[in-house]
Amino acid sequence: MKTMRRVFLLSVASLLLPLEAHAFGIILQYQGEVGDRELYFADLRTITNRTPPDQIMGPIETRELDVTAVYESAKKPEFVHMKLQFQCPAAYSMDMSSYKLTANKQKVRAGDAVTFRIGPGSYQLRRSDLQSEPVPVSDWKTSDATMLSRAGAIACNHIDIDQALHQSIQGEDFDFKGFGEKIARLGLPSDMALIGATLAPEFLDFAWNQFWYEQVVAGKRPDPSGKWSRKPTEEEKAAALRKLEEMQASAAPTIEAAKNSLLAGIKKSQAEMAARKNTTRPDGKKITPIESNLLILWKGRPEEDVVKVMGNPDFNQAGDSRFLRYTKYWEKPGVTVIGAQGAVIGGEAGGYAECFVEFKTKQDGAGAWLVDDILVRSTYEDAGLGRQRMLCDDLAKEASR
Repeated sequence: MKTMRRVFLLSVASLLLPLEAHAFGIILQYQGEVGDRELYFADLRTITNRTPPDQIMGPIETRELDVTAVYESAKKPEFVHMKLQFQCPAAYSMDMSSYKLTANKQKVRAGDAVTFRIGPGSYQLRRSDLQSEPVPVSDWKTSDATMLSRAGAIACNHIDIDQALHQSIQGEDFDFKGFGEKIARLGLPSDMALIGATLAPEFLDFAWNQFWYEQVVAGKRPDPSGKWSRKPTEEEKAAALRKLEEMQASAAPTIEAAKNSLLAGIKKSQAEMAARKNTTRPDGKKITPIESNLLILWKGRPEEDVVKVMGNPDFNQAGDSRFLRYTKYWEKPGVTVIGAQGAVIGGEAGGYAECFVEFKTKQDGAGAWLVDDILVRSTYEDAGLGRQRMLCDDLAKEASR
């Protein structure tokens, strides 16, 4: 506990990056004896949704948190950077009979057993030559180990963590006490240390400069590569710069994809908030419950997503808007029974019912067509309300996949 309090004080000095940069790392756990100590860090900036498409709106979400383990022992790697994925209760559940969304009050708390796996993109830095090596994807497992349970609580309560961070930013200051009180509600220690490092190499430097500095001074830092104890030559510096430039160039498409993914997530969250606030259309007509729920799911999403889920639509374009309509109908012809003398002696009335879901899309500043509104309308003639509702329910089920 004394060690963690010491780190908490150090973390104030380490938050040298501008707060608006939101460069927040957190120390999950510190364990082990001298010579075999381990530090576990997490990057709080981005907790990624890795839920498979066919499980969206299901009871379980997959959330990914970047966790870096730094090792003191010469028998272990310098660090292992893990894309830890956790199975979390979904933020919302949908009643498939009424299509009503309900916030899920079930929370994962630190101390609970969590279901996790090591996801794609994980790697380790070998101590022997300071070269990276991929870490294979693991199977799903369940554990109540302290580090994993804390990481799971952070990943599964990403909204609470994000709110705690932003509510604790007060101008150029950070309310450490207030942040600690907020995360304690999730079972996390209130004195967990926030630091201004977020990348694996930064965590490595932080561990040796702040925790294991006495080993560095005594010349006991494991250094089989010899690169920690001597200064690089000019040729090595130049080679390192060239390699860095190559890595940045090769990573450019990935970085751009990450930016696009982040922007899409921001647009979706803004759309969700707007959909919850609005209960009427611009023309004053009330939005129905089915329309409201579908807007939460769809507003701000690309037009091509609609086609992937719903299939080819009846398409129309007018002015600056496009309309993608999907229709279901039921029809039963009327039957008239005529006797031998030409008189009507019996029969059965026909019926017709129709329901359509129409997605209205508009272009954003980048030229992408995004869902702006959803209209659900139905009509029936001698078919009964039950038939009409059944058709609309079928369409709504397809649209909520």
